[in-house]
Amino acid sequence: MADGEITGSRIEPSDAGVSASGGSEPGDVQIDVELRDGLPGGRAFIAVEQDGLVTWLADKNKVPEQAVGDLLAEMRSMVRQRGWVQNWSGAS
Repeated sequence: MADGEITGSRIEPSDAGVSASGGSEPGDVQIDVELRDGLPGGRAFIAVEQDGLVTWLADKNKVPEQAVGDLLAEMRSMVRQRGWVQNWSGAS
């Protein structure tokens, strides 16, 4: 992060990275969540995206642990159903 970088912990359940098929195809995306002590502008979540990876930053003071698990479960489901794909160069 740029201004006001905030340290935090990373939640990495064994199945946080999700592939829509059995392997890696264009558009597949890995989902991670990092808990932070705070986020700019008082936000609860910020998504940081790059080719093949979306990291959700979550303010651990505003987001209950259960919500983090729920977010990961919903995002995994969206990726498996091809409801979330990335459109980076080479992605279809």
